[in-house]
Amino acid sequence: MSKSRMAGAAAAENAPDLAENSNPVQIATYIADVSLEMRNLARKANLSFLAYLLEMTFQEAFDISQNRGRSNNGG
Repeated sequence: MSKSRMAGAAAAENAPDLAENSNPVQIATYIADVSLEMRNLARKANLSFLAYLLEMTFQEAFDISQNRGRSNNGG
């Protein structure tokens, strides 16, 4: 397994148990945080389209986390 995949697996193991212990706003907040970090990595690597997609993910998750999302159930 590559170092990056090992790091990703470790991050997944350390992620809070969002499915059982969190509400949609808490999950959206976590997704916003992670997608922002990944967007920054993509920008540094000149992966512009990937950075764009991660920015869209961040914006949607941030809006939901601030109770400005289109709905509370993800639809």
